[in-house]
Amino acid sequence: MNITGRNKHALPSVCAGLLALSSLSSCSDWTRPESVEIHAPTLEEQDPELYAQYLQNLREYKSSDHKMVFGWFDNSASAPAGQSDRLAALPDSLDAVVLMYPDQIDSWELDEMRSIRQDKGTRVLYTIDYATLLSDWEATLPSDGDASGDGSSDGDSQGGDGTAGDALSDEDSESADGFLTWLGSRLDSLLPMCAEHGFDGITVWYDPVNTSHLPDAEKALQEARQFAFESRIKSWLDSNPDKLFFLESNCPGLISETGLVENADYIVVHTESAENMMELEAIVRNTLINDVPSDRFITLVESTAPGDTRTGYIQDASGENVEAVNEVAWWTLEPESGLTKAGMGIRNIQNGYFNDTSYVPSRRAITILNSYSNR
Repeated sequence: MNITGRNKHALPSVCAGLLALSSLSSCSDWTRPESVEIHAPTLEEQDPELYAQYLQNLREYKSSDHKMVFGWFDNSASAPAGQSDRLAALPDSLDAVVLMYPDQIDSWELDEMRSIRQDKGTRVLYTIDYATLLSDWEATLPSDGDASGDGSSDGDSQGGDGTAGDALSDEDSESADGFLTWLGSRLDSLLPMCAEHGFDGITVWYDPVNTSHLPDAEKALQEARQFAFESRIKSWLDSNPDKLFFLESNCPGLISETGLVENADYIVVHTESAENMMELEAIVRNTLINDVPSDRFITLVESTAPGDTRTGYIQDASGENVEAVNEVAWWTLEPESGLTKAGMGIRNIQNGYFNDTSYVPSRRAITILNSYSNR
């Protein structure tokens, strides 16, 4: 209460009135708890100069040589329901965040994206997933016996699952495959988003089909699809040499357009399905074929989530189930002959934020890599 010269003499009468009212009220009325909004000042508010220096140190750290930590973020929420939906709540030391659903990016996410890049040096990318593009196209095809709907003209030369029919000849496979036109249209929409929204780059999740043992018609179909996809991505890379490019692939040695592999800043290996550390290491080492560069590997694991005792766990050397994020952080520090572990990735990193606890698994992994790295 602000007591001015004009009302200070009224204070005794106000107090007397309150005492009189208290005699008419029950004790419980006075002791009933009420919600009080408490504002905890941030470091930025308490000491703007110190906070500015902190951000400068943070940006300098991220530009230095160190073990990288990237987060794959589910950005499908149309509005932030809590801190777990906000890019601004991600750990400050996270090197980059990958938005998993580029078609669902909203204006508030773009604002936060620009903020964390400018203030904290956190780079922001988005995913283009070949398998999802193919699955989305197959969903447009009519089911068996249904001649209606979009894509029905393509269904005559496709099986019910969108794969080539036995009667498809080598000459006709490319021209009859409706996926090629659909793929081109989708890439025309997705690739320009990088420049339009000011992203730092893209990640491409792409595991090509091994066509060496396929029947001729199916081989021609798959090779035409893969050539179309690879050539478009390579063309984008040639036109955007300053953008980051992560190649997410468990079989990069099968990619025909070797420029995709050679120009990848990082090769991200999906090891979320590994049940133990021996299997995880085998998955990573199996990618080292056909002159795949060995100096840029990122191992991707799943984040743990509250109430889920299965997702995001892996067996350590003793057979105990432990958090994969923590275990892989330690493994990333171990030197390996013929393999450079550039860092680690955390898929669905937003699951690590719950209640009032901010990203404990991710922060612990970053601390491990920062504190114990010999690089």
